[in-house]
Amino acid sequence: MKCDICNKEFTFLYFIGRSNVCNKCIAKHTVFKEVRHSEDELLRKAMRAFDIKSFDDLRKITDDQLDELAMGMVKEKKVKTFKYKKNAGPVKIDGGDYLDAQTELDMEF
Repeated sequence: MKCDICNKEFTFLYFIGRSNVCNKCIAKHTVFKEVRHSEDELLRKAMRAFDIKSFDDLRKITDDQLDELAMGMVKEKKVKTFKYKKNAGPVKIDGGDYLDAQTELDMEF
């Protein structure tokens, strides 16, 4: 996949809004310098705490905001980051029926 900022090919990219960004570009253009060589825990925490919709929003985070986030003064929002689609199984059950998976398996023999 290609980084949207530097247009180089990478196997691992961060998805920030609609942008695919490599760790080199994040370290170069934002205050998250530790992403280049070590862990990305603070970046993930910032993504949950601040309202970041694009890479430009990530660039706007200042050093003071980063320090407050690292000290725990900024609270994370209680927003789900992943949405799961509930998939109906292949077996349909009517309203009054009860399906016990183990007894169904036992009855097949």
